[in-house]
Amino acid sequence: MVKIEKILVCVDFTPLSIKALEWAVDISQKYNAKLVIFHELEDVYTMIKTSASFGMPASPDLREKAEESVKQKLKSLLKDFNNYEFYIEAKGKTIERLPVVVSEVKPDLTVISIDYERDIPKIESQILVIK
Repeated sequence: MVKIEKILVCVDFTPLSIKALEWAVDISQKYNAKLVIFHELEDVYTMIKTSASFGMPASPDLREKAEESVKQKLKSLLKDFNNYEFYIEAKGKTIERLPVVVSEVKPDLTVISIDYERDIPKIESQILVIK
């Protein structure tokens, strides 16, 4: 029998990524696995980078407010499911950060939407692609 203790799911709030989250929750429940939900704050990263290039600091609580907003959206989707943790960052584009996050989290299974399929060779994990 396959042993799955940790699942990483990439959620960017597109309909397909929400479907990926649903699959990840279902699998997590079946295997009693910890679910790690990855979300990259691309807009926040861009705003911070752009502000810095103009020599103007971004709002000090920009990242915190965006992160809290994402957490609330995700919690509303997770309903009665509790075996999860968030991995939310503002370090670049999701497509570039996903392989790095997978190598840091070391999941037994990574669930992604087909939007990130091109990065499969860079991801060191078993992968379930949702389309």
